Amino acid sequence: MNITEPLRRAAIVAPDAVAIIRADGTPLTYAALERLIDRMAQRVAGLGLRPGDVVGLAITGPDESLGLILAFALARLGIASADPSLPAARMRWCFKLGAAAAPGIVGFDASWLAAPAAAQAVAIHPDPAATLRIFASSGTTGVPKHAAVSHELMTRRVLSGLLALEGGPATRIVAVNLGITLGLSAVLRTLWLGGTLVLSNPAEALAAIEAHGVTSLLVSPVALRAVLQAMSPLAPPPPTLRTVEVSGSKLPAPLYQQAAARLCRNILSWLGATETSGIAAGPMAALAARPGAVGYVLAGVEVQAVDAANAPLPAGQEGVLRVRGANNVVGYVGEAGAESFRDGWFYPGDIGTVWPDGMLSLAGRTHEVINSGGVKLSPHVIEEALLTLPLVTDAAAFGVPDAAGIEQPWAAIVAAAPIDNAVLTAFCQKVLPGRAPKVILQMQALPRNASGKVQRDLLVAYAVQVSRPRTPPG
Repeated sequence: MNITEPLRRAAIVAPDAVAIIRADGTPLTYAALERLIDRMAQRVAGLGLRPGDVVGLAITGPDESLGLILAFALARLGIASADPSLPAARMRWCFKLGAAAAPGIVGFDASWLAAPAAAQAVAIHPDPAATLRIFASSGTTGVPKHAAVSHELMTRRVLSGLLALEGGPATRIVAVNLGITLGLSAVLRTLWLGGTLVLSNPAEALAAIEAHGVTSLLVSPVALRAVLQAMSPLAPPPPTLRTVEVSGSKLPAPLYQQAAARLCRNILSWLGATETSGIAAGPMAALAARPGAVGYVLAGVEVQAVDAANAPLPAGQEGVLRVRGANNVVGYVGEAGAESFRDGWFYPGDIGTVWPDGMLSLAGRTHEVINSGGVKLSPHVIEEALLTLPLVTDAAAFGVPDAAGIEQPWAAIVAAAPIDNAVLTAFCQKVLPGRAPKVILQMQALPRNASGKVQRDLLVAYAVQVSRPRTPPG
């Protein structure tokens, strides 16, 4: 199935239902959305693009509705969109909203939605194996890798999401990058059920929830924190909001407790990856009591913890995780991936435990574990401790080599006001005996990627720079 077929069907069955509410508050019905997709598709076809071509497109931008319509138009024609980080040699060209024409760049804007001389329905490309989009991985291990997802695979991923999380048509804000697999899946999950997608941003999310009766919110922990920070301390929880889905990284316990009290009690944890789609999900109320828990393994997904010899470990034992299922991609686009894809399994680089009841917990990333002279430290334990400090709103721990080349634990925090270093040191020595960071950096913000994950490599590079001895002038 082409992923735009349900949109055309909805335009026939419920033409006047609202499909999308733009950021400026103007609505698009399903009938109007269908017309605009066809108009955009005719404009794209007039450029000489053909099925099988690959073009770059950043869906998120100043006008997400326009980016989505172009993405749907490309999909309808059997043309693959790609994250703009894909090497230029692998793309015919790159679409950029509002950009001036340049070599390899095609600028697009709202004028592309003007009616052509002979408006007509565009034939939907029928091949389900055609590539829908080439997504970029999170890039937490360095340069992002790229995975191609076909219409057929995206369909399976959306249906898996419906089975795991959806309770019916929703009015949903997706406050994550719509160009990543999670964001686009959530968009399709909303529209395929005849729901309404409300385009907003974390700072204006509460106003949008109240204005449009939003029932579901999908956010990363960083975006969730921004939503809460934008709320008045006296504001009651919005009455229409039934569910908050959190994905991208583990939800810290203090942030969960704050969100449950001020925003919505029904908060769901959602773990997935570009290469696998959903892996585990579950209500935070059931997960909070087990350290590191991120959800129950989803139906149709197999997760194992293995030892150094790649042998499966018994349930309840910690090891390197691997994932197998029908929603996995089989490799990266034109890039090496032998370590990540082996014998039908995908190795996401996580350390964790699969418990007898099917719950999955994470202890950290294999490349993030701090090896301090043979002592293995989990950065997440340090982060959870730092986040219990009242002023601390964000935290990340990482290893920095000292003069002898031995990794030492460092941390970076974001705080509502400066904290005396002596207070931080005393706190960490008390709650993290033997694991206290040697240095704690106080920053305005932590570097994060499009999925909301901390870019620890950038923190390490910055730490190395600030710790380097300065040569006196002259």
